Amino acid sequence: MEPNYNFDKMIDGQEKHYTDNKFLNKFSNFGGGLGKKAMQAAATLYVALRSPDMPKTNKIIVLAALGYFILPLDLVVDFLPVVGLTDDTFVILTALGKVYLSITDEMKLEAKELVETRITQKQE
Repeated sequence: MEPNYNFDKMIDGQEKHYTDNKFLNKFSNFGGGLGKKAMQAAATLYVALRSPDMPKTNKIIVLAALGYFILPLDLVVDFLPVVGLTDDTFVILTALGKVYLSITDEMKLEAKELVETRITQKQE
């Protein structure tokens, strides 16, 4: 017997733990510490979350990963040099691996543009 999950309710309640603004602030401030691949992965998850084409079950995975990324309390504190974002990188890359088949080329392109925009803004 399969459990009956209400994914709409789970996704609707996400504002307690995740908001676009919280993600974009953390992404701008700490994204470079993730490394290029993980930064691209985080941006891809962010874009995928906003897409109506992403299945709701995958949105739960993405919300959990991005919520962990923006959470101020981590297993490894983010501001520690070298190791601070290691756990975030692992969570982001694992989540991307789980939902990768639902990621479209358009999502990848939009994520790439987001990363380039944030890097440019950070350098100015």
